[in-house]
Amino acid sequence: MTVRKSKRVRQHRGSRTHGYGRIGQHRKGGQRGGKGKTGGKKHHWTYVTAKTPDRFGKHGFHRYGKLRQSHNTINVGDVVRQLPRFTSGKPATKDAPIAINLEEHGFDKVLGAGKISIPLAITAPLFTHRAAEKIKAAGGKVNGTIQEPTTHKAPSLKAEPKPKPKPTPKAAAKPKPKPKTAAKPKPKSTTKAKSSTTKAKSKRATATKSKSKT
Repeated sequence: MTVRKSKRVRQHRGSRTHGYGRIGQHRKGGQRGGKGKTGGKKHHWTYVTAKTPDRFGKHGFHRYGKLRQSHNTINVGDVVRQLPRFTSGKPATKDAPIAINLEEHGFDKVLGAGKISIPLAITAPLFTHRAAEKIKAAGGKVNGTIQEPTTHKAPSLKAEPKPKPKPTPKAAAKPKPKPKTAAKPKPKSTTKAKSSTTKAKSKRATATKSKSKT
């Protein structure tokens, strides 16, 4: 048998402050850290990170309603599966494809997912480029505007190799200058030396002659 304990507040009935001392304690927001969501960036920050992590900061953006384009789309493969819904069950031939007006059924854009092997003349406000190609390849017709394929590509994570530098044409080799040879010193003239030696010899000869005479 379960035992139900009485609440502690029952013990304080008749007391003015219920065990909290002076007047004004345990009232308003003083004990619980503020009113409402007060203290989300201070003493209640751990609660914010655990329970409401998206509470602070900016997230995304809101577009104007006039700029939003919402289409009720259908794939080519779904049109083929739901032919009894759009037609009266007549078989389709290449000469006379079955005419389907998807705008009357609430669709305003045809997408290119799925396979189609039956010639169908589909009428809709918009067709993707892929859907129009599949319908025409099956022998059908497209009555509506065809959107051009997008050329946007997602950025690749792989680093592109750096282009190799083009080889520069080699310039014509200039003829190397001939090394300059050191100029040989000119031989000193020996005429003066010879003349001086002949004078000395003549003086000696004259001196010897004068001695012999005496």
